[in-house]
Amino acid sequence: MTTESSKLLRAGLLLTAVLLFSAATAAPRNNAPKKPLAPKADGVTRLVTYNVGIFNKYIADDYPLIAAMMQEIGADAVCMNELDSCTNRTGRVFQLERIAGLLGGWAFTFGAAMPFDGGSYGAGIVSREKPLRTFSVVLEKGVGAEPRVLVVSEFDRFVLATAHLDHVSAEQQAIQAATVNRIMQEHYGKSTKPVFLGGDMNAPPDSKTLRILRRAWKVLTPGNPTYPSDDPRECIDYIFQLDNGAGCEVLQAQVLDRFEAGSVQKASDHLPVVLDVRIDR
Repeated sequence: MTTESSKLLRAGLLLTAVLLFSAATAAPRNNAPKKPLAPKADGVTRLVTYNVGIFNKYIADDYPLIAAMMQEIGADAVCMNELDSCTNRTGRVFQLERIAGLLGGWAFTFGAAMPFDGGSYGAGIVSREKPLRTFSVVLEKGVGAEPRVLVVSEFDRFVLATAHLDHVSAEQQAIQAATVNRIMQEHYGKSTKPVFLGGDMNAPPDSKTLRILRRAWKVLTPGNPTYPSDDPRECIDYIFQLDNGAGCEVLQAQVLDRFEAGSVQKASDHLPVVLDVRIDR
């Protein structure tokens, strides 16, 4: 091989290596293999939080897909954000009732954040178990933003709440977080039941909003990205436990990016977050 040929070969190999490195680093982050969700153990409660994007983010009326996904993982209760109730834009369907029916007649608790398009828009909880008590509180509205709502379902052994915080103003979001803290501490600060909060906080782990929430709550789920679903870059969906002294054992917590039921990347623009707990009651 001539000296000139050797130089050309080395240059070609270097260019190939650079191109391969560039392709690898540009690949979507969610292509990395993830640890599979372990089967749900006996006596474990599996909680999920999921921004479902009015069941119409990329696929029209994808209730069957999302119901199949939740059944596949054996969810026991699901916090759902971005829900329509009987609006014109989603065919006058009470969405939470529809998904609860597809899950096998589950109980459901809807909280309206605001009237919208002939119906209302808000958040809710679906659960295998019928709650003992439910309530909702509309949170402070920011300038130029939609109203938000806190929804609470109390069960025999635990309490589950959901909220979807402001995405326009970080300051308003922080105010809403402080309100969530106050309401939940007033109602359950002395409860012997563990209290969980799931939802789209629209805030990363190092934000002021999360610092405020951590004054009253422990973050139980990982800081893995949850948004956008097709190439996750931001962690904004969480499940927390209220610091009220009630015991529970966390067995696993995970952001889910693969389902046998269908494409989670097409089901919504968020990924669902799951938490397995064993409750000491």
